[in-house]
Amino acid sequence: MPALVIVPHRSVDAALVARVSSRLSDGDRARLSSLHHDLDGLAAFVAGRAALQRALSDAGDGDARIDATCPDCGLSHGRPRAVDGSRRLYVSVSHAAGQAFAVAARHPIGIDAEAMDDLRARGGAIDELAPGRGDPARRWTAVEAVLKADGRGLRRDPGAVRVGRLSARLDGRHYTLRTTRAGDCLVTVATGLSRQP
Repeated sequence: MPALVIVPHRSVDAALVARVSSRLSDGDRARLSSLHHDLDGLAAFVAGRAALQRALSDAGDGDARIDATCPDCGLSHGRPRAVDGSRRLYVSVSHAAGQAFAVAARHPIGIDAEAMDDLRARGGAIDELAPGRGDPARRWTAVEAVLKADGRGLRRDPGAVRVGRLSARLDGRHYTLRTTRAGDCLVTVATGLSRQP
């Protein structure tokens, strides 16, 4: 399983901003510049990119960069992709409770992190959006992780994801699930496997 990287937003300082900035795409540089008056947004963005860069390095490709160009508008707020690396890697990032969580792997991968208090408050809505059995909090983080690994995110109906104990299915593709607690957050990583015939 890929290593989980966690970078707290509060750990962002001038040195981390400089280190992350040197490996940003043009779109990410523009996004970073636009955040200098939003310190919380800046910290979240830099922590997310730092986590993604470390996840790429842990996966064996520290030279890859992140590109998050939105296919609809061209701005840098889309699904992050690893580019310019020595091998094809998939990446995913999530933010919860003032932390960035990231993973990288050779197979399609998605991650979702949610604060436990937020999940408890949304139990009824989760059952409506993603019906199923078992713990709604675990089910929701699994659904979100699968939708990210799939690449369509919430453009795909969350109810289409079928969540089991250690795996999930969406449109004929199987995903392994790894769920863990990280402090007050529930984190699920979904890794795409081959499609079923």
